[in-house]
Amino acid sequence: MAKAAKPRNLGENTVIADGEELDLHNRYLAAIFAWIIPGAGHFYQRRYFKSAIFSACVFSTFFIGFFISNYRCVYASWDSTEKRWQFVLQAGVGFIAVPAAIQGYTSRDGGDPFFGDRLIAPDSTRELDSWHHDTASGFDMGTLYTMIAGLLNVLVIYDAFAGPLPPPVPKKNEKAGEESEDESASKDESPPS
Repeated sequence: MAKAAKPRNLGENTVIADGEELDLHNRYLAAIFAWIIPGAGHFYQRRYFKSAIFSACVFSTFFIGFFISNYRCVYASWDSTEKRWQFVLQAGVGFIAVPAAIQGYTSRDGGDPFFGDRLIAPDSTRELDSWHHDTASGFDMGTLYTMIAGLLNVLVIYDAFAGPLPPPVPKKNEKAGEESEDESASKDESPPS
């Protein structure tokens, strides 16, 4: 009788993916890298193809939205003019959203914006209305695209931290001769001959 192979003690940062061991290195550092630059966490883990795919998807989604809004939809603001909750989701893309946070912080008390007139909140609701008018639906669509990019990067961060999920394994019946419930139900419903 052959002895069963003793299970190997995998390290804390090693997972089995598609039957192969995958070293995720420092998971926490990979997650931080993935937030700062989408795809960088996977690059750190030497998962280069996923790094390229994730980076391309997140960056292209973000920049398409930024472009169609005439470069106006990403800004941090929490004042009487507008409470920009969308920025919380946009900040998921990492370093790209940091300048908007800096702009929001430096200009909140009437200070001079650090990066000029880009990535800054509108001065009034009238200016916000003109942004909507100038871009037709581009401002709203751009906001949506940049929010989706941020949420997509949250999934990228999770994948860098947790690693790939294994494919589902179908469950076997407990008894070899036992019929499944679906098969027995279909036999009961069949008309008599």
